[in-house]
Amino acid sequence: MKMLNFFAVLLTAVSLVSCSSDSSSDSPQDQEANYFNLTYNGQAKNVNSWTAIKQESFIEVSGDTPDGLGISLKFNTHGNLYEAFTHPNTISSTISTSSSFAYFSNSTFTFQLVEINTTNKTIKVNFSGKLYEDEYDHTSTTNTVSGSFKISYIEYTPPISGIGTYAKVNGQDWYGIQKSSTGDGSTSTLFEQNGGEYIIGIVYPYLSPQTGTFNFSNNSATKRISFSKYDPVTHQEIEYNVSGTITYATASSMIVQGTFSLTATHPTNGSTITITNGTFKEGAQ
Repeated sequence: MKMLNFFAVLLTAVSLVSCSSDSSSDSPQDQEANYFNLTYNGQAKNVNSWTAIKQESFIEVSGDTPDGLGISLKFNTHGNLYEAFTHPNTISSTISTSSSFAYFSNSTFTFQLVEINTTNKTIKVNFSGKLYEDEYDHTSTTNTVSGSFKISYIEYTPPISGIGTYAKVNGQDWYGIQKSSTGDGSTSTLFEQNGGEYIIGIVYPYLSPQTGTFNFSNNSATKRISFSKYDPVTHQEIEYNVSGTITYATASSMIVQGTFSLTATHPTNGSTITITNGTFKEGAQ
């Protein structure tokens, strides 16, 4: 799986700030306002340093304990959790790396964005749920976390503005970000997710990207949108039949950007999902 370049850049920024920033560097007034509570596998942990970075609508929060546990949460200002994971923060730490499930993480992890105060630049969150040692295997070993925090964030200008995907799915706002991609050398698919059950795929010809407007159907090999729904009971993706229109305003080896709309039809029961007002701007893979 190829992780989104935005998160890679954001993680680098967090790492740089974390080296020199922790709760002890705050003023007494800030220390009273900021907190980070964490329970890991039923044991209360002392999070003694933390960092929050905001770039446009995307945020990453990282916290560390003195006994070798690190935790990070990546989410947007609309309250969608893209990823939560724990990891060792020292060479000698025995903490295992574990992550929120790769598909429909809302079904196994609860994330509540309580408040973003843009005046004071603070963010308040509650969270709890399972983290998997193999995020693609629902039978893999899990660790449980829960907690809450209210901390100050630092705001940065992203290297590429406007990254992300938006659509109305059956009339409801849907905000996604590229979490993975696949390709066969000539065609690439960028998979957009937001913690919910739906997965939107932006399919385009990687070797010869083209701008323009294209009608597509389920049989179109490229220049289309794919749509699937993850079933948490069968642990399978249901691939919907699609028909619609996609416009590539920008298509290059660096960025794909455009608009789309489509109707997605369930392959067996014929139920439909309408996707309108779609926009995307993602790093090409």
